[in-house]
Amino acid sequence: MRSAAASGRRPRRADGQSEGGNYFASMTDLMLGLLFIFIIMLMAFALNMRDAERKMSDAASESAEAQRKLSNATRELTESDLARREMLRQLAQLLQGQVPVIVDEENGTLQLGDDVLFPKGSAETYPEALPKLRLLGKALDAVLPCYALAAAVPPPGYCAATSKGRLEAVYIEGHTDATPIRTSRFQNNWDLSAARASETFKKLVEAFPGLGGLRNDRNERLIGVSGYGELRPVDESGTPEAMQKNRRIELRFIMVSPRTPALDGLMEQIRGNQIRNKGSR
Repeated sequence: MRSAAASGRRPRRADGQSEGGNYFASMTDLMLGLLFIFIIMLMAFALNMRDAERKMSDAASESAEAQRKLSNATRELTESDLARREMLRQLAQLLQGQVPVIVDEENGTLQLGDDVLFPKGSAETYPEALPKLRLLGKALDAVLPCYALAAAVPPPGYCAATSKGRLEAVYIEGHTDATPIRTSRFQNNWDLSAARASETFKKLVEAFPGLGGLRNDRNERLIGVSGYGELRPVDESGTPEAMQKNRRIELRFIMVSPRTPALDGLMEQIRGNQIRNKGSR
């Protein structure tokens, strides 16, 4: 009897399968497993790509929306600045040749030399300054209601075509030179500057009571006073001419910042993005 090796046949296991068949079955199982893993990885990659594309699309939409809101807010800020410039030009035109003023459109101020109104070291106005203050009050009374709420009398009809911005506040600011002062009434230049600002406001309202009733959009009094002493000089050279420039009364016009849905939405979106970025770290 010949052996299996002698006859050239592969030996069979007790269960009737050859070793070659068992090897082929193992390889087939392995290949199927690898194919299954590859399919899972491919599906995961496709899902990640779809999620990434969705996020990119959402980010692009958010960016476009933010750009639109920023554009609207910028336009509104520009309109507010242009309205303030126009208001200052109207005041300067009404005062031209009557009251010496310096208008700074960029910073929103109208300046009167202190020497025009007050003797040095005093908060009592010159008698000849009263007509100038009345002219200033007349100009303010004609222009400011266009940019504010009036307490008793509605703004004039011509305002509708000229005023897009709104006033938040008007500050009458007192400034002195650097010469120290200490008297029974004024302990320092702050006291003197604040007293001059208050006296200017008093004279304006006495001549035109409506100015004292003007209010902003939150129904707050529009006109206020402040004193800065010598701390905000316009000329620091120390010459007599510089000292004279620094003694001044300024009217500072503050416009309402546009708190519109466009700007509010943009700020809310920026805050949300900041929170999400912190959470992803």
